[in-house]
Amino acid sequence: MIEMCAAQQMQQPHSAPPARAEDWSIIGHEAAIEGLRRSIRQRRIPHAYLFAGPPNVGKTAVALAFSQALCCQSTARADISAPCGECLSCRKIARGVHPDVELFDLAGQAANADSSGGKNTTMTIDTIRRVAGATVLKPLEAPRRIVIVDDAETMQEVAQEALLKTLEEPPSSVTMILLADEIEVLLPTIQSRCRVTRFGMVPSRAVEQALTAAGQATSSAKEIAALSYGRPGWALKAMAEPALVVGQMATIDRGLAWIESGAYDRLVTGVRLGDTFQKRRGETLSDLETLLRLWRDVMLLRVGLDRFVTHPAVAERLSSLARGLDVHGVRRAVQSVQRCISDLHMNVRPRLAIEAMVLQWPNCSQPA
Repeated sequence: MIEMCAAQQMQQPHSAPPARAEDWSIIGHEAAIEGLRRSIRQRRIPHAYLFAGPPNVGKTAVALAFSQALCCQSTARADISAPCGECLSCRKIARGVHPDVELFDLAGQAANADSSGGKNTTMTIDTIRRVAGATVLKPLEAPRRIVIVDDAETMQEVAQEALLKTLEEPPSSVTMILLADEIEVLLPTIQSRCRVTRFGMVPSRAVEQALTAAGQATSSAKEIAALSYGRPGWALKAMAEPALVVGQMATIDRGLAWIESGAYDRLVTGVRLGDTFQKRRGETLSDLETLLRLWRDVMLLRVGLDRFVTHPAVAERLSSLARGLDVHGVRRAVQSVQRCISDLHMNVRPRLAIEAMVLQWPNCSQPA
């Protein structure tokens, strides 16, 4: 999807074409991409960016396309912010072998780690030291070096403080790009030293159109787009791996079963999730986001806005819940899930946060 990159210092035309996300082969995020392209045209590239937004929405894809735009070797472009996608530099970045573009993430950390048996759930200080080492190197082929740090939200405070030293004294020939799912867990001093670019969910229709254009059948493209919750990265993976769709449907079924269960079973499930949260943080947060959307669908059905429901495949079960509840009870449930997710991001004790959420849910056997 990201076979594109470009930007050697060439004379900028007096009037450049308007920025288009499709020039970078990106689904959505037009505003974010326009801002990045404007900085390239104006030759005002800050030393550090922070791309913040939910997982699988396209942060990595945009970071790589931005890297291509900065490193492109083509001299035939009318707009220096639009990578050609065909030069050697662009193709190297697309394959992940460009010497001046380095990516650090949990997967790479695991590959480089010894057989210590660690859980590899956080970016370690050793990895951040390697990041610091990468920033002092001079560019070999491109006008600048680009260091991308994914999974930045997993850095513990000592690792963040080590990274802060690099951000405070940035080499002029390096641009760092931090990718974080949860910006709130990063130190304010790190946030203040980066230009923050926020990414949100992509409209389902845009995801569906992209899947159809990639050859997916219309009916399955619509289903995958709905289940993606605005995450193009997940949708593209699901297109190639049908098991992801099966897994998401299982998550929806678990969420509905939790809502439909009695007070005692709800608490038991909450306690179990709270006790395993540290080992399953990402998965649990994803499950809670699905739970939030299920409660939202119940609300929509309760007020007669059926056409906006996210999960039409389970509409009958959702409608049954909606008929037994009043709007105030459902709103209280929605707010409780939102508060729980926020509390978990702020490191409130998981069991306490999840139990408090469940106790706010209305009894589904009768109106709240």
